[in-house]
Amino acid sequence: MHQLLIIDDQSVLADDLADMLPWETIGVDVVHKAYSGREALELMREHSIDVVVTDIRMPGMSGLELIAEIKKTWKHTKCILLTGYADFEYTKQALQLQSSDYLLKPVADEELMQAVRKALADLEKEWQEITSTQRAMYALREQLPKLREYLLLDLITGKTPPAPQLAKQLDMYEVPFAIGAPSHLMLLRIDDTAQRYDAQSETLIDYALTNMAAELFEDRMEVWTCKDAHGFIVCLLAEKTRQSAVGRADAGSADAPSSAEAGGQTLEDWIESRAFQLQHAARSYLRIGISVLTSKSGVFPDEIGSMHQSSLANFRHFIGRDTELFVSLAKEPTRGEPQQLGELYRSPSIGALLEIGNWEAAEEKLGAIFRELEEHWQASQEHILETYFTIASAIAALIHKNKKWLADTIGDDFYAVASGRPMNTVEELRSWTGRVVASYRRSVSSVEQDSRSAIIRQVQEYIHQHLDTASLHTISASVYLNPSYLSKIYKLETGEGISEYMLRVRMEKAASLLAQSPDKIYEISVMLGYQKPSYFIQLFKKHYGLTPQEYRNKLGV
Repeated sequence: MHQLLIIDDQSVLADDLADMLPWETIGVDVVHKAYSGREALELMREHSIDVVVTDIRMPGMSGLELIAEIKKTWKHTKCILLTGYADFEYTKQALQLQSSDYLLKPVADEELMQAVRKALADLEKEWQEITSTQRAMYALREQLPKLREYLLLDLITGKTPPAPQLAKQLDMYEVPFAIGAPSHLMLLRIDDTAQRYDAQSETLIDYALTNMAAELFEDRMEVWTCKDAHGFIVCLLAEKTRQSAVGRADAGSADAPSSAEAGGQTLEDWIESRAFQLQHAARSYLRIGISVLTSKSGVFPDEIGSMHQSSLANFRHFIGRDTELFVSLAKEPTRGEPQQLGELYRSPSIGALLEIGNWEAAEEKLGAIFRELEEHWQASQEHILETYFTIASAIAALIHKNKKWLADTIGDDFYAVASGRPMNTVEELRSWTGRVVASYRRSVSSVEQDSRSAIIRQVQEYIHQHLDTASLHTISASVYLNPSYLSKIYKLETGEGISEYMLRVRMEKAASLLAQSPDKIYEISVMLGYQKPSYFIQLFKKHYGLTPQEYRNKLGV
């Protein structure tokens, strides 16, 4: 079904066209109205408009100017012009702006509906062409390298899709990695930081280095590469099947041993020898120095994210600012160095989920946090305490934000916080967390009995769920209140305006994405509902005192 927008500064005419014609008979299920070009653009930003019908002569912004603005951002939207002036110059301008039709007032109902019907048919034909199988397959083939890179970036940052979906993606992107198979991760860092590379040169060097790695490892390993948010080239390695590994050397002898096995090398020794060769080749042929770190073996894809985090931490610890070094984590002591907890700090935070009352997601988040503790840090008092302090501070902040006392809200469990009594086991921490979250939830439920408080929570929940599209108009519609009245009670209850709260939430989300995701700044801008990256950058700098790129650089991302 489709959406139609009718614009005329004479509100009676706009209302009549919108409300009196049987638009549903031609596949239009939503009809919007606007009485000026500016109001029309606001509606365009909030809704997916398929066809625009606009008068030419309007004060402020003419219909031709409006269409020009629409075509800048919504190039597939079809536009139909209405005018009482049979002027050929208008017709020429309309044709230049690629409007779908040009109708003279007063327009007959059937004539207008036929024009809209034709515009919708043209739009459907366009999209059918865009999404045709032949074009889609061609585009897929052209974009395979980037699609592979984006998928690996998702995996190393913990965004692992369900196994069936991942299997389809691996097959579609022609990535020869098997789910559940062992894999190794190798980090490469170009150490010649004194040299100044422009973007094109850096891309070429990265490309040459990844090709060298593929060439040196291809005898025994599949190699899958990407560049992470920290500037490291990430090479995921998986041992080829015996048949593929020896097939080139002896197609008729599937049982022939590989060269590494014949030399008595373990897989880790073989990887190490090839990593040294890669360092030498980079220095000899690319004239660059590189440092290399290889991980312990891990299961694909479940352990890829933790392998990446561990590799980053160990790279900084063992290599740091030194250059042209090699480190193999396979030869490190089992206990190794303490690593940062991953799930505890992965967005969304437990505090954010509890604040908006998303209890089911909060329960899942806590389950993931405690699974990580049990699987990797069961015997680490330090990691148990880190988790305890993080959860306790989040709960305390939320309770105080709701204008309640900790002791009154969580009862005896408050004294565990007040006395600083440590949590000795994961199970003890899990039990304590379950009790205080349940107490907080009961407290929130009692507060929500007050209608205004319930409305505030609905507003905040809507904003969190529709961060890229939320506006005062859509928010007020979601709670069935007049926008002016809603603004007044929200300010009265919270001390800040809805716009201020939306800005704060968007900026906090932006900071989280800048710190934890590889997304580009303009991509983050669109995710948060800002179509113009320059406006997003201006707001972010005003909020944090730094541009998004300066913020990301400061974090070392």
